[in-house]
Amino acid sequence: MSTIAVAGPLAGAARVRRDGWLTTPLTTDPTRAEAQVRSLIYRHHPAAPGPVRCLTARYRTATFTLGSPPRQLLKRHGDETAYLGEVLAYQLLGDEQVLPELHSTSDTTRTLVVDFLDEAADIDTKDGFDELIAAVTAIHTAPARWAPTTAEAMSRWRVDAAANAPSPAWVLRPAAWRELTQLTGAAHGKEHVPLGHLDLKADHCRRRPDGRLALVDAETLRPDLTGMADLVTLAYLGQADGRCLSPRWVRQAYRRHTNGLGAQWGDADLVRAMRAFANATGLTSLHGADQ
Repeated sequence: MSTIAVAGPLAGAARVRRDGWLTTPLTTDPTRAEAQVRSLIYRHHPAAPGPVRCLTARYRTATFTLGSPPRQLLKRHGDETAYLGEVLAYQLLGDEQVLPELHSTSDTTRTLVVDFLDEAADIDTKDGFDELIAAVTAIHTAPARWAPTTAEAMSRWRVDAAANAPSPAWVLRPAAWRELTQLTGAAHGKEHVPLGHLDLKADHCRRRPDGRLALVDAETLRPDLTGMADLVTLAYLGQADGRCLSPRWVRQAYRRHTNGLGAQWGDADLVRAMRAFANATGLTSLHGADQ
């Protein structure tokens, strides 16, 4: 299976499959995609409102608005792993109020229905970006607030287990990965599950009906990457699209919010963790976040 390097905040560390790798890709014809969803929605999501309108039709995912005006969003996955990852994200973060509300899922059709959030959250101001950082840190620290049953189900991903296991196959430098794991465990506790790798983009920042910032497209969340990937991405976003937010300010805001939710990051250790993440994964730049 071929992979290609991706430009952007995680260049060097990120890899993506080429188009065409799915054995059964979704149709990219919006009319056909809409017809397919109409045939399945009443069987698998009977409470969903109508009418159905195709929003995007891509070979990996398709999205559809439900209701007029749109009230909910149906997302269909061509890749089972991505579907299961997004459902897992909703299960793990349901109490954090940082995602749209989930209404229903269907493993059979790899579809899920969530609130349709049409209002964009402005992250161009310092206050708006600080709100984004707060949402990200709520996700990173969520394991500390999990119910015992959830914590037990996710125990295989704990940092103390990772410290005694071989590093993942995609890690380039195991010693740097062990350092990152140790630093993460020291800051969050040995029972911490290192959630991270959010698909952070300005367009994915929306407003929930309660006014809180929510992140859409949670399919990339993983329980083994730590929060460093997202901190690096936040530093990148703070300087993208005309924003002029200091990477050092982003790091300090991240540490303030994370520690306010129970972590114990010292600034020097947070810098060490970012550098260890870069060394372990081949990341080409920390975008000034370690300065």
